[in-house]
Amino acid sequence: MAETILEYLKRQLDSELQSKELIQLPSDFYSKISAYSQKLRRSSGAGASETAVRLIGVQAGMIESMSRQLLEVRARKAMGQKAYPRLLPEERYVCSAELKFKRRFDAFVDAVSGGQPSFIEMANRSGSHRNVTVRFTKQVGELVGLDLRRYGPFEVDDVASIPAASADILVSGGDAVEVYTRDDT
Repeated sequence: MAETILEYLKRQLDSELQSKELIQLPSDFYSKISAYSQKLRRSSGAGASETAVRLIGVQAGMIESMSRQLLEVRARKAMGQKAYPRLLPEERYVCSAELKFKRRFDAFVDAVSGGQPSFIEMANRSGSHRNVTVRFTKQVGELVGLDLRRYGPFEVDDVASIPAASADILVSGGDAVEVYTRDDT
């Protein structure tokens, strides 16, 4: 009898949980899980019985839960063992933000505790000079950003990259909503 995708995922999760070292997953591991999930969701469409839809929902929930747990365990091991390169490309993509955060966090704490105010000032400047992409929900006239550049005017549903401080004011006032770009995800 062939192993089901759920059994396959469970076996990999159990192996990872039992091993102290990061185990090697097949390069197509997440593609297989994703393809099966897609097939599963398609089968719950029109014409499926209520019982079938519920069973598919349970299976989908199990896949999500085990995938989440597996990724969390693997990310924790990779960070702890400095085995980041041994992760699959998809896992490295997901973990890259956490790695960047950890590096910045450690550098900031080192600067504060090491008495390096220049680092703190640089971090403050870089944070206040970053741009944010927003979509306007109301008509907004021209505005001047912290960089002293002029932005706008903007119509409803216009999208623009503006200084973070200006974006924060517009979003909190309900004039715009933040848009998440590929770089943010």
